[in-house]
Amino acid sequence: MLLYRPSSKFRICSSGKFKIIITGNKNKNYLISNNVSFSTTTINFRSNKNSRFTPYVPFPESQETPETLDAEEYISLYESANNMKDNVMGRIQNFIGRNGGNERRDDIKKTTILEKVLGAIPSIKKWSDELFEEILLEFERSKDVRRASTDMGVQILKFRSAIRKFVENVWNDRVDRCKRDTLKQAYVEGGREAVEKTLKASFLEFSQEFMSDADKERFNSLKQLSDLSFPAEWHPAARTMQRKIICHVGPTNSGKTYNALKCLETANSGLYCGPLRLLAHEVFERFNNKGIPCNLVTGEERRELEGVVVPLTSSTIEMANLQRQIDVAVIDEIQMISDPQRGWAWTQALFGLQAKEIHLCGEASAVPLVRTICESINEEVEVKEYERLSKLVINENSLNGDLKKIEKGDCVVTFSRKAIFSLKHEIEEATGLRCAVAYGGLPPETRAQQAKLFNDPDSGFDVLVASDAVGMGLNLNIKRVVFETVKKYDGVSVKYVPVPQIKQIAGRAGRFGTINPVGYVTALEPMDLRYIHQAMASPIKNLEMAGLQPTMEMVELFAHQLPDVKEFSSLLEKFEDLARVDGQYFLCNFHSQKLVANSIEHIQMTIPERFSFVTGPVNTSDVRLMKNIQKFAMMHNQSRPCRIDEVVKLPAKMPHNDDMLSEMESIHRTLMLYLWLSYRFQETFVDVEKARELKLRCENTIHESLQTLKIPRKRPRTTTKDIRTISKLEEKNKVERNKSQSYTQRSPTIYPKNRERVNSHFQQKPLRAYN
Repeated sequence: MLLYRPSSKFRICSSGKFKIIITGNKNKNYLISNNVSFSTTTINFRSNKNSRFTPYVPFPESQETPETLDAEEYISLYESANNMKDNVMGRIQNFIGRNGGNERRDDIKKTTILEKVLGAIPSIKKWSDELFEEILLEFERSKDVRRASTDMGVQILKFRSAIRKFVENVWNDRVDRCKRDTLKQAYVEGGREAVEKTLKASFLEFSQEFMSDADKERFNSLKQLSDLSFPAEWHPAARTMQRKIICHVGPTNSGKTYNALKCLETANSGLYCGPLRLLAHEVFERFNNKGIPCNLVTGEERRELEGVVVPLTSSTIEMANLQRQIDVAVIDEIQMISDPQRGWAWTQALFGLQAKEIHLCGEASAVPLVRTICESINEEVEVKEYERLSKLVINENSLNGDLKKIEKGDCVVTFSRKAIFSLKHEIEEATGLRCAVAYGGLPPETRAQQAKLFNDPDSGFDVLVASDAVGMGLNLNIKRVVFETVKKYDGVSVKYVPVPQIKQIAGRAGRFGTINPVGYVTALEPMDLRYIHQAMASPIKNLEMAGLQPTMEMVELFAHQLPDVKEFSSLLEKFEDLARVDGQYFLCNFHSQKLVANSIEHIQMTIPERFSFVTGPVNTSDVRLMKNIQKFAMMHNQSRPCRIDEVVKLPAKMPHNDDMLSEMESIHRTLMLYLWLSYRFQETFVDVEKARELKLRCENTIHESLQTLKIPRKRPRTTTKDIRTISKLEEKNKVERNKSQSYTQRSPTIYPKNRERVNSHFQQKPLRAYN
């Protein structure tokens, strides 16, 4: 089954670019790109060096404009396309082999490579018995499962018996936590990884009967220490209060946060909890400008007013003070309670704040989950619904790929840093309008400066080119939001931007009480606009689960039960394996923490110290920052003061290219990490004022460079060299996966319907059937 990527542009080989039309049946043709067409029996190719390769989703030949297809029609279409895929892809291989200059047919190894080049992504397999068999076969052969089990005390010979018996019971639906319906739901929500995680946790519990009495006792102790089923009990002081919970819900620009903050303004004591430092700063400045004393507390900064009574505090959600009794608390963006990485902070604040009145602001999708959580602690929820204050219009026509149609007041949204600078250059060349930029990698203060430039009608910056960072934390006077694409890379693969995020970004267009009271939304390409129309018209999908994360004390107690486990990342992984959560909660992702833990594993530290380092603000994709956190950890280990000049030196020149700008952004992250650590280890990180000075200089330098920086670069396209690189990487990854999964040649313990397929796949003896 193939799913084609709309409005992606690729160069396939040196001779030209192509268009494909698929005929799914006798009555319909489906346009995929410009210069190649095929039916069930024939493929016609036409090369044109001047044409762009622009894949589209299918549409009937009889329509001049592609019509919208719903999910059912997509599934039907791609099942038809899949039946003729082998024949079609083979002919495309021949064509590229003939027309690709020095490229031969053998250079295109697999149809999956072709699918990527042509803008096609293999769709996620539907849940089926065959898929279930495949997952269980891989699970039985997993080295990771074997290692986790033997670490818990199961001997290797007993492990083989245990895993076979467990797989048999799962296949026959005899394991309560691994019923087929449960695993199917896990697969729908999180793919194979979620299923394998559920299987692993259940298997470790199942394997108790194969442990010695001493190991069984230790295992039960670990299970008890990692039991997160009752998070409400972690905050006994809050449970003694009868709190009033008020939900302010509605779309962007509906006044929900404004009304919640009005309640906070009049409180004798109160706290604002925001998702971003930028929002915490904004509330801090807003109150103080009104003459209402307010302190600021974030992970990297403290601003406490002296000489006056300060009733209010503005903080980031992770820094919320749960020990102080207050009258009013505001928790912003409550829908982030389901965020895979940070959701725990919202759950912790909702359970732990000692406030007489708690105001929750966010999307209506969070209301049922909040009600369920509050019912579990006998607290009622009052819901106040808000309508958008200004009109939002979704345009019927896209820009048809023409950047000359970009106008003053537009915000052009894309989802990669490279594309932002490419678009900035192309728009400025095409229209003569200057562009400000905003993306997640920029310091929050610089983003605010760029937003100020865009909002100022006399600044000369008329267009904003931004990432999804525009959806939260910035006050912007946007007339029209233009989506350059509706897909983004999520760290694993390229996927459609989730519907709630589309709605949130689109909602930034138009703002009540400004020069742009009516907002408009469109897309650069026609097919992206169709997705936007569907997203904006789609009903709200309610959140189902809230995130949890263990406290440092829990991890420390857990570690004391495993003295043989020396690596902190392994300790976190074992906690993940054994953690039990209630059905409406999930354990937040430890991925980043484990990467940081691995980088400083060789440095001697206590568990609390190591926990502080791994939970710091570290972008693990920043190589320079990962090296610097090692330096910081080493200096702390040596009990010597860490001077910021030993680690950070600002370049003398203003950044004039992408590499220099990236270096400045990395330096800023290092300074933020230093300030964050200075509040945890004051005796080591002593240059706080110097770090703040460098941070301010760094922010100003980045801001100034963005106003003059020109990066004449076209948006990325795939070449034949990329094809070879992708092919080599896939072959390498396939070998690595096979090595990690084939620890034994014993036959699996389930009875598949398709015996030949599985035998061929694993190259093993015939399978043994169970009655």
